[in-house]
Amino acid sequence: MSYLSIVIPAYNEEHRLPATLDSICNFFAGRNLDFEILIVNDGSTDNTSTLIERYTTRYPQIRTITNPINRGKGYTVRAGVLAANSDLILIDDADGSSPIAEFDRLNAAIQMGADIAIGSRAKPDPNRTVNALAYRTHIGNTFNQVVQSLLLPGIYDTQCGFKLFKKDAARNIFSLATINGYAFDVEILYIARINKYRIEEVGINWNNVLGSKVNVFIDSIKMLAEVLKISLNAKQGKYSNNQVQINDRTY
Repeated sequence: MSYLSIVIPAYNEEHRLPATLDSICNFFAGRNLDFEILIVNDGSTDNTSTLIERYTTRYPQIRTITNPINRGKGYTVRAGVLAANSDLILIDDADGSSPIAEFDRLNAAIQMGADIAIGSRAKPDPNRTVNALAYRTHIGNTFNQVVQSLLLPGIYDTQCGFKLFKKDAARNIFSLATINGYAFDVEILYIARINKYRIEEVGINWNNVLGSKVNVFIDSIKMLAEVLKISLNAKQGKYSNNQVQINDRTY
């Protein structure tokens, strides 16, 4: 069993994925750490499948899952996480906007006792640099205000695609998740919170990479609808797990 599984959702990422894979493999090459990269191809219609096949011959640490059709980021990440079996599971975006070196910051939080460490572009931290487009930052901040008011007060950035989980926490949380779209992050963090997992938000370096699949106007409306669905599910008690495992104890 690997120490670390890195789950990467990919939809039409033939141009951005290579640099990300090279960066990850080079970063861990000099470390005595057993890892795997699990790419979940979400029904790509470009040359992503061919690219992944080429990389699996170059790097034996890479394996892949393929959705026959596009199912959405939430569905795709969930499939990858539930297929992973390492001690730690890192969710990372195909564009590499969160440098893989930021893993060390999240891992430090895990080693200090967190069950989940989430990268943040918004949490105040003088030791990190965020290069983001101004209008996306504004829309993201507005979305976060809604999320904080309804579900997750105190979390500055639910949507950064760089999150590290202990295995048992990840499997329990994602087995309860239902959201297939971009707001899945809100759902998994809400599930984690109500089931008393310890979440540590960590400021990280982050760089905007051209080619985002998120339409900030259309997808923002869809995400708000998903947040309202999560809020309704929460009121109906759908996210409690009476037998959830926390630090190897059953509650």
